Amino acid sequence: MLTDFAGNLAHPLEFGHALEIVGKTIDGASKFNLSLMTCKSIINPKADIGFRMSVYFRENIIIRNARINGQWGEEEAEGISRYSQPNPIPSGDFFMIYILACEDKFHISINSIPYCTFKYRLPLESLRAIELKDQIQAIKQIDHRSVFPNPWPPIHASDYFKAFSNDAPILFSPGHVIVITARCFNNKKGQFIIKFMDTDTKREELHFSVRFDEKVVVRNSHNSKFEFGQEERHGHFPFVFNQQFKLAIAFTESEFLTAVDGYNFCSYAYRTPNILQKLVGFKIACTKGLHMHVTGVDHVQTGNSLCRGFEELTRFDKECT
Repeated sequence: MLTDFAGNLAHPLEFGHALEIVGKTIDGASKFNLSLMTCKSIINPKADIGFRMSVYFRENIIIRNARINGQWGEEEAEGISRYSQPNPIPSGDFFMIYILACEDKFHISINSIPYCTFKYRLPLESLRAIELKDQIQAIKQIDHRSVFPNPWPPIHASDYFKAFSNDAPILFSPGHVIVITARCFNNKKGQFIIKFMDTDTKREELHFSVRFDEKVVVRNSHNSKFEFGQEERHGHFPFVFNQQFKLAIAFTESEFLTAVDGYNFCSYAYRTPNILQKLVGFKIACTKGLHMHVTGVDHVQTGNSLCRGFEELTRFDKECT
């Protein structure tokens, strides 16, 4: 089963930022592309691409390039040293790509081994979107972090059993909205859980549990003893198994707001003071045999601390910009 991913970053790339991408190609894949862009191609098919990494399995090579004003530049194909493999990513296996933004170039490692560099051809801060396309089977991680001054090369750690991870390099603030596009399949009696956790303690500040077996969405949080408090279950069940959905989670000064497929779903009051100073992203876990393909995560700054009209971002005829 094929999947793609396209999303707006929580913040434009900066010096000291890193992207950590984990995915898996289909068995017998011939290629896939990873692109860092000025905007998503669905918004502007001719958008500038500041960095594209094209992995060709049959030719056993990885090509890097950029497209500016509709013109592709000079291809780069050499590794970081003469001992580098032309393509260290096996077809049909999981891969980990780490892209570190330094002063004048990206440093790229693959599966924890330094692979190549790529000198900037566009201003770093103009790159606001990421896409993965062509013969991808699963995307497990699109983490964007501020890592400076951590040393290079990095040591990767990834949990292939989680459904998805999306860290952000900034603290969330009122008016920030995250729009998740995904589809659930395999076991129609399964569950998925979206977790926003305290970055220091890993205590769950929002436990958003979608239970197809019970047709209910349970919201809860950990207290200081890592015990769950009173569940909130009210509201209809807005998800349809094996059907793509768009879920928005909005941050106000006092509560999470959620919407699904164009309609408001529920609110959930923060249970920890100053919670927005503690969150840096979310994780998704699946249980009871349910599988999920996350095909997009868009971070939107509405400029409105009450997030008025945020539900519009989950309409399928509206694309997040």
